[in-house]
Amino acid sequence: MTQQSVNRCPCCGYRTGCTTCPVCFWTDDGQSDADAGMVAGGPNGEVSLSDARLNFAIYGASHRRYRDVVRAPRSDELP
Repeated sequence: MTQQSVNRCPCCGYRTGCTTCPVCFWTDDGQSDADAGMVAGGPNGEVSLSDARLNFAIYGASHRRYRDVVRAPRSDELP
């Protein structure tokens, strides 16, 4: 797989290509910038994409409770 063919995580932006990102632990539920402020429920619970992005900037994870399960991005996952 080339870097261009791997999907970027909508939360952290790294190209992990995973449904649940190992870098920030956001589960891609189809939210985009257009509805990022909406809490969609589902796999991400009470966290909107906008809040998850802020949490990633602060804690390095989409929610502070995931700080211990995330990992640093690999060089091939950089946006």
